[in-house]
Amino acid sequence: MSIKVLILGAGYGTRLQRDIRADPTHAYSHLLGVPKALLPVGNYDALISSWLDVLTAAGIDSRSDLYIVTNAMNYDAFITWTKRHNIPADHICSDGTTANENRLGAIADIEYAIKYFKLDSDILIIAGDLLFYRNFKLSDMLIRFSSLSDNDCLTVTYTIPDEFTKRYGIALIDESLNNLITHFLEKPDPEETASREACPCFYLLKKNAVSLISEFLKESEKKGEALEQRDAPGKFLAWAINEGKCKFYAENINGRIDVGGLNSYVEALKYFE
Repeated sequence: MSIKVLILGAGYGTRLQRDIRADPTHAYSHLLGVPKALLPVGNYDALISSWLDVLTAAGIDSRSDLYIVTNAMNYDAFITWTKRHNIPADHICSDGTTANENRLGAIADIEYAIKYFKLDSDILIIAGDLLFYRNFKLSDMLIRFSSLSDNDCLTVTYTIPDEFTKRYGIALIDESLNNLITHFLEKPDPEETASREACPCFYLLKKNAVSLISEFLKESEKKGEALEQRDAPGKFLAWAINEGKCKFYAENINGRIDVGGLNSYVEALKYFE
């Protein structure tokens, strides 16, 4: 299977940086200015370094098939990381932004990277602040992905408590249809849906479906939508699924750690001790 991996590392981690500055213990002050994707965790020098093991175990060569999009402020830090892991420096690109106020947004960064690197294949998109539990096996997911039609896509879901629905994108899944996602809600109230299947930014897109990224952005631009309406990856997923643009199937996992603020980073540190 020919597949390229794109890690999103162009965010500015404003909430985490704010939490670190407000922490009365000052225990994490040394991490001020460090991009979330490059935060050390467990035995890994960076959060995204943990994905290198996952990719290798699945038969994906990070030296040839891994790409990362970041911003101008953090570009040099990612280049330093590539040198430690023998990843080509030209597999890192900057979207040119310099602050959270002029960020492109996750979906626009995906489009930018696809065009910049001229990616013309199936693509695995991974959020740079995302961690899965150790028992996750990408190889099993790739086997299922290869069995799907040329227009179908695959994502992961996991069960969350009722009160967390307002934090995540929620997928409505039909188990009788091979876990087809029939509808997608972005951060709904618990009363809006009976589903508790959260969907993080970990998408396997077939080559034929990659062009939907640009289509989504063009439609959003025509509507005059603000950045907040097209920033989060879940906005794209909701559009693609609810508008019938393509089929997304769910692969259930045990859970994830989303490094957003300091508390979730400390959680990640404890898990990977």
